[in-house]
Amino acid sequence: MGHFLAAREKLHSNLLGLHVTQGDWVTDANLHALAAGVYAKSYGAAEASARAVDLIAARLRLQAYALSLNDGFLLVAWSCVLGLLLTALLRKSPLNYGDLSALQPVKEMHS
Repeated sequence: MGHFLAAREKLHSNLLGLHVTQGDWVTDANLHALAAGVYAKSYGAAEASARAVDLIAARLRLQAYALSLNDGFLLVAWSCVLGLLLTALLRKSPLNYGDLSALQPVKEMHS
């Protein structure tokens, strides 16, 4: 499961990263808003912009992790459904393991 989650997180991170491009108005608006928010605790505009980029990267990592957890839950759910279907398709054993009459003690014959 850990390998599955890591692979899916990498996939979702790459897919989400495709939509965050420099020059896009949504990305620029988020960068400016975040830079303005962290400017008071930064040493200048350059550091505020760098911290804003780090915050956006952290948001993307968190969102990719949440999406990978969702994929993990879906994998477990579909595995359970498949297991239940396979269990429902089982036939009765031809050896009658459920028959308790075969467990009666054998009478010893003394001659």
